[in-house]
Order: sequence, then C-alpha cells, then structure tokens
Amino acid sequence: MAPLTWPGVNLHPFVPYNQAEGYLQIINELRSYLKSVTKFDEISFQPNSGASGEYAGLLTIAQYLRSNGQGHRKICLIPKSAHGTNPASAILAGFKVVVVEVDDGRVNMKDFHEKVLKYKDELGAYMITFPSTAGKYEDTIQEMCETIHKNGGQVYMDGANMNAQVGYTSPGFLGADVCHLNLHKTFAIPHGGGGPGMGPIGVRKHLIPYLPTHPYSEKVN
Repeated sequence: MAPLTWPGVNLHPFVPYNQAEGYLQIINELRSYLKSVTKFDEISFQPNSGASGEYAGLLTIAQYLRSNGQGHRKICLIPKSAHGTNPASAILAGFKVVVVEVDDGRVNMKDFHEKVLKYKDELGAYMITFPSTAGKYEDTIQEMCETIHKNGGQVYMDGANMNAQVGYTSPGFLGADVCHLNLHKTFAIPHGGGGPGMGPIGVRKHLIPYLPTHPYSEKVN
C-alpha cells in the first residue's frame, strides 16, 4: 500500500469509503492509538504539519468560543519558553498575543497569575510547550491549566516535545484541551524527502464539533 502523499497514488479525497477500506483501517487504528496516548476524545488528521496543527487547534478553540457567545475572548497567553511558531499561529488565528515571563526556562508563576487576572475577561487561550523548548518540565502545569479554565480560557499544548511525555503522562491527563502531535518527532515517521509529515490534533469532547472538516463531507476529519 503506497503512502497517500506519493506521486501517482491519486486517491481522490471524496473516494467512496468502500474503495479505500485499507487506508481507512490504517487511519482509524492510528486514531485509536493516538487517543490512548494523549487521553483525548478525538483526533483530527487534517493538519499536515506541526505548524498547521497549531493553527487548526487554535481555530478550533476560536470557533468554540464564538459558538458559546465568548467571541470577544481574543487574548492568548504564551510563555517566552514556547516554541517559536506559537505566536505566529495565534496571530493568524485571530488572537492577540500576551507574553508570560519565564525564569531559567520555566514559567514565572507570579507573572502568569498577574496576566491571567489582568486579562480574565478577554482570555481565550493559553499556549504552552511541555516540556518547554528549554527542556524543562513545568511542575505547575496542572495548576496553570486549572487557572486558565477557571478564567474562561482553553489550554493549547504544543506537542513538539511529546516524546518526553509518552509512557509517563499525557496532555489530556495534565489538563490540556488541544494538542498537536508531530508524528515525525514522537513516532519517528520520515520527515522531508517524501514525507509523510503530519501534525494531527487531539481534543477534549467539548471541542469535537469544532474540529476542521470539509464543506462537502460531514465525515471528513
């Protein structure tokens, strides 16, 4: 079975399911594995890279907020220790970025709580890379997730360093609402040179209706 991204495969995106059962079996098995690893309720395979996973995840949060009359929540808190693509993705998704200070690679909790309090009426999301880009495990990660939720926001966890969580913990257990997975990092598929690179996102149950889909197909995710 050839990879979908290889030239010459030509599998139409709207091919009848009964003509793509082999591919669907692989996709659904992978979905089951990733749900188990992340402790999320659903996985979307739409994003084709980590950066597009970030963007898709933030759009999912934004649509959730709008659908619940909270569209004014445009502030996205991001620690200085976050992956560099985080602020770019947040801005593209319509959020206003507010930076949280860090100390020796870890979130400065005093500044974190001050920023949450200051923007609590506009807080939409918190993006955090866990472990951080500096390689630090935030021992306050669950406290941060709980604080964001209490103040009306959603937690986006950057899964760039997810390989350091597997077997020890999971984004869902820690309190994240969304997380993208760099399959070329955590699960060692080829990256570049023919791919396939991929950045699927996992979400909690309340965000499932807002996952990316296609206007001509209700089942594509």
